[in-house]
Amino acid sequence: MTPPRSRLAAPRRIVLVAGPSGSGKGEMARRCGLPTVGLDEFYRDLDDPGLPRRFGIVDWDDPVSWDSGAALQALTALAHDGSAEIPVYSISESRRKGSQVLDAGDAPLIVAEGIFAAELIGPLASAGLLADALVLDRPTPVVFGLRLARDLAESRKPPLTLLRRGWALAGEQQADVSRWREAGMRPLGLRAGTTRLRRLTSMAEAERNITAPNLRTDQLRITAVCFLREGAAGTEVLAVRKHGTGSYMQVGGKLEGNEEAWQAAIREVHEELGVMLEPGHLELLGEYEAPAANEPDTVVHSTVFVTRHALPEPLAVQAELAEHRWIPLDTTGTGTGMGTGTGSIRLAPLMVHHILPALRAR
Repeated sequence: MTPPRSRLAAPRRIVLVAGPSGSGKGEMARRCGLPTVGLDEFYRDLDDPGLPRRFGIVDWDDPVSWDSGAALQALTALAHDGSAEIPVYSISESRRKGSQVLDAGDAPLIVAEGIFAAELIGPLASAGLLADALVLDRPTPVVFGLRLARDLAESRKPPLTLLRRGWALAGEQQADVSRWREAGMRPLGLRAGTTRLRRLTSMAEAERNITAPNLRTDQLRITAVCFLREGAAGTEVLAVRKHGTGSYMQVGGKLEGNEEAWQAAIREVHEELGVMLEPGHLELLGEYEAPAANEPDTVVHSTVFVTRHALPEPLAVQAELAEHRWIPLDTTGTGTGMGTGTGSIRLAPLMVHHILPALRAR
């Protein structure tokens, strides 16, 4: 029997703020008193073999030097759940030194600022979480001076390196601003940007009061497959994350045409994991409803199957999947970030409220 439909809650929305390094993006957010995520905290560690290089050093202005997937996961958790684990990154040592939990409280908006903010416009807009995208546009000499003073005060790199990098960035500043504008970001000065953030906050608060009691919901019919295995901490279930999304869920997806749920399950497993199941490999866990993890104002109706069919090691996800993790069945949570050895991840509501409890009950 399908449980009563879960009530959807309006998530917080996110304002992306880009701009040249040292231009004052963080200062603009602080003036508005909004919860702020510094996207620089998601840089990759210096020993990451895939880091790009320029001027004989790592090119920290290349998006490849930055973990967009981890940033998107944290912002998704903040928007939906109000808290997330954020890395603490040492610029001077070029590596992560720990983490801290950011609590958004009752704020209707969250600011995410950094030079790579434009990379998140598409994913956040698709998830219905984007409030606006701004680029802080200030005179090049002002930015050069502010950046150099900050970097020297924080001993981020040797002075000669900072001068050489700062001079190069100054020469590229207008092209960078043009690129951010072409990506869909609104160019504003410090004062105008602060005013815009405050206006967006007022609008978000009014919108929350008007729409919260009567949210529109769309319906989505899906299937999901729970792969189980025995791990060091007991039984574990496979969870996957799609490209451009911030929540982990089961392998599966939408039914196509006149497909039965088991047919869609077999097709999705083959597309996403490259594994071919037989109908006899699937055992019905149940039929459930929950808010969709990655689609705004949507309820999913899911037929969920269980299997202990062995998966290849190492497992390589494909198609629309970005990565996978094995989650212990005794994981506790509310749909918020789940602590792991590599940080915090957000589990889809269907997984937290239905699948994990049902698997534990077995």
